[in-house]
This record gives sequence, C-alpha cells and structure tokens, in this order.
Amino acid sequence: MPFLIWFSSHNKYDDCKISELNSLLEIYGYRKKEYDEKEKKKENDKEKNEGYNINHIELFEAVKKSSVRKNIEWEEKFKVSRMITNKFRNEVFLKTNISEEDLWVNVISRSVLIKGVIELWSEGNSYNEILKELLLKKDLFEKTLKDKKWCFCFNSYGKIINQEEKVDKMNFFKILLEPYTNIDLINPQVQIGLIEEYEQENYNSTILKKVYFGKCIALRRNQYMNNLNKIKKDHKIIGKPKIAWWTSYALNKRPILGPTTTDNDLAFIMCNIAKIKKGHIVLDPFVGSGGLLVTSSIFDAICIGNDIDIRLLKGYKLSYLNPHMKHKSNNKSIFENFVYYNLNIPEIIVSDNSKPIWNFFHKPWVDAIITDPPYGNRATVRICVTNNVEMNVVQNNDILPTSLKNQQDIYDNNNDNNFCSSEEQLKKKEKNISNAKTITYNCISAVKDLLNIASNVLVDNGMLVFLFPIQLDTIQEEINILKHPDFYLISYDLQTFTPITGRLIVSMQRKARNA
Repeated sequence: MPFLIWFSSHNKYDDCKISELNSLLEIYGYRKKEYDEKEKKKENDKEKNEGYNINHIELFEAVKKSSVRKNIEWEEKFKVSRMITNKFRNEVFLKTNISEEDLWVNVISRSVLIKGVIELWSEGNSYNEILKELLLKKDLFEKTLKDKKWCFCFNSYGKIINQEEKVDKMNFFKILLEPYTNIDLINPQVQIGLIEEYEQENYNSTILKKVYFGKCIALRRNQYMNNLNKIKKDHKIIGKPKIAWWTSYALNKRPILGPTTTDNDLAFIMCNIAKIKKGHIVLDPFVGSGGLLVTSSIFDAICIGNDIDIRLLKGYKLSYLNPHMKHKSNNKSIFENFVYYNLNIPEIIVSDNSKPIWNFFHKPWVDAIITDPPYGNRATVRICVTNNVEMNVVQNNDILPTSLKNQQDIYDNNNDNNFCSSEEQLKKKEKNISNAKTITYNCISAVKDLLNIASNVLVDNGMLVFLFPIQLDTIQEEINILKHPDFYLISYDLQTFTPITGRLIVSMQRKARNA
C-alpha cells in the first residue's frame, strides 16, 4: 500500500524539501538497493558529481537528456513514483512505496518541510469515487479502529474550508465510521487523514483536484502556545494554538541577536541536510553570532566555530540584546544563547580562513561543516593582511595569492607562544586581535578557501552544507565553481531574492580517500 508524503508549502525553502527528505531517510537507516557492480564502474566522476537531485539549470532552460538517468536513479534509490525533472517545485503531495512506519515517525520528528505521512487507502477526483473504493475495504477500518480511540485529521490545500464544511465532508463517510464511536479529539490512538488538494481555475475560483483518504502514520510534532483573552480583564487563558516545535528557537526568542544570524527555519533545514546526529563534530568556519551552531547543539553535536571578527564573538558593538526579553546582565557574547537554551557550549576560535589554523597532516576529524559565509552590505568576507603591500596585492587581484597564504598569520607575534600569566597581557593580546588589519575579498575566493578546509578536515563521506549567493543569469558559471575533485555535489537548492539574484543551499559530500 503506498504512502503519501505531505509537504508544507514553504514560501522560502520549498526547493529544499527533496534534499531534506533524502538526508533524513539516510540518517534513520534507509538504504537504497545496491547497484550492480558493473553499472557502478561505468559511472565516471563527472556523472557522480552531479548527484541525485535536480540540476537547477532545468529551472531556466529545457530539460536535458542527461537528467533522465538521474531521475531513474532517484526513483530506484527512494522508490519515488514521480519523475523529478521539475524538482517537485510547488508540489505538496508525493507518493512513495517506503512503508516502514518507524522510519517515518523518526523522519517527521526532525523534518521542517514535511507535515506528515499517510498510509493511502484511497485517492480520487471526487468524494463519491473515494467512498465507492473504501466500501470495498471495510476490513481496513475494522483492523485499524476497533477498540481504539480515533479522530479525523482534515486539511485542505489551495482553499480555506470553514468548520461547518469540514464537518459535512467528514460526515460523508458516516456509513463506514458509524460502528466506531470511541472518538477522542485530544489523545487519539489513531488519526484518519482526509486531505483535499485544490488548483486555481481562475482568479476567483478553485476546483477540487484530488482527495486523499488514509491512516495517519506520523504528523508534525507541535507545541502549544498560550493565547490570552484580551477581552476579559483577568486575561484568562482560553486557548492554546499549535505552533511548530522549532519555533521555540526562533531568532526573536533568543536573548542575543546578531546582524546577519541565519534564519531559524533554514538553520534546521541545513542541519538536516548535513545529517547531523548526536556526537557528530560540527565546524562552522564563519561562525558569526553562532546561529547555526545553536541549531547543531540542539541535535547534541559537538560544535566548533571560528571567525575573523572578534567583535561578533565578544558582542562588541555588533551584537545586541533582544529588546523584548528581560536580561540578567548586559553580556552579549556568542555563548549567551547556548546558556539560555541549556546547550553544550561550543569551542570558538578567532582565525582567518584564508590561512587555516588546522593541522591538515592529522587524521580528518570533522563529521560535518555547516556555514553561512558573509556576503552583501551588512556583512562581508574579510581576510587579514600584515602590511600595505599585501593589502594592495589582494585588493588588486581580489583573490588571495599563494605567497600570502604561506606567510605567518597577522595574529602571530613573538610573544604568542608564551603563556599569558596576567589579565593585562590577555587584554593586550585581545586588543591586538581587534585592531588587526582586515580587508574584504570576494565570495568566490571565500568558497574556494572553504572547500580547501573541508577537503582536509572532513572525514570520508562527511557533509559540507553552505549558502552561496548567485546571479541567476550566470547560474551555470556559479555552479561550476562548486565542482571539486574531492567532493560529490549532492544538491544545490535555489532560493530567489529578486528576478536576477538568489542563493543556493549547497550540500557536498567528501569522497572516500581510498577510492
């Protein structure tokens, strides 16, 4: 019996839903059927580097023949019944033959873009068609609802249905459900899903496209938020509307805010795509105010971050206190949000990614790198320079030369190797770091430095997930930058800002070193 995946219609990150689904299935142990060894040998690195997900060029030009092979592989990998030449853009429902209930319960417990999974008993274009088919499956109702508490879960996509209409639609199946009177709306043991999908016929009207009926296997975990009755003087709590579980970590609910902290929804999506699990070592080379590490810590990861700007890490000038919260102190350091949520404190280092501090000759130790490189007017990628000559070289060439990479870091001095025994020496050293000369360099160079670091510190099959700004008219050239001999390019999901600009949520996987 097929299962129906019910996606949320996210207006910002809709393109990420297949990438998130892919990663969550792998996190919880689903494995695709092994391909024949002969077929594996036929695939070259170029084909592998394209990954299983859609090529975003297809959003701007005709589908190419090469994508057909990827679609077939995706179907074999996840048993998805629909071709992905359009990346399921704007699609809310997807059928699959993956029927492991425990697997879906785990996937839904973490997913941001999936609302639920339903065991599909019937689907059709009208209610009469659904009822006719269900009358032949009365044994399903007997098996599922006998001696159990149950309720309906009704939802419509594309049209608002009032409460009276909902009741009428559910009563349409009264002939099947009348024998089962043990209804419990608060703590049901079983939920029966009734979902409608509408499409826009014209500006003022919609038509019913599809009706789905089945047993709810897993639904999104929600929390309850108190709703105050402002009409009554006593402000008595009269209702508790449901909100998504991750909204308790929303930026406006954190005590310390940064100028460019990654959006809360996107941070959870990126962590899911990176397949972060308990005990994983996660590195953010552009840590900033630590938004991505907060999310990683929620999944019990061991977090490490570095940034060139000590002002962000210490909370000098840039970070600010949430004006809608009460604060015990004026401390605005990167660690305050971790303390507030009772999360493990990360290790934070001040360093320049153009001159990595990590020892590349050691065994790889990072399970995942998840980061949001700064770009735009509010935040820019910066590097350290030691003198005016180097500054001119970098500004003229816009890309850091090899000779500069090999020089000693600006933070190093003759006393750095000595133990700072007094508070005065520590403050002096901190002041030197704060006053270090830095200049901007372009995002492409920053991505190349990021790939260099990831190539050396990521374990085999480790994930690199980051955001990459693009111009839509040069998207092919932008994507070519992401190709690297040590990585598989798994996905690059598009988020558009304007008709000509956007960014890619990029995920890459480290190739095995012995391959």
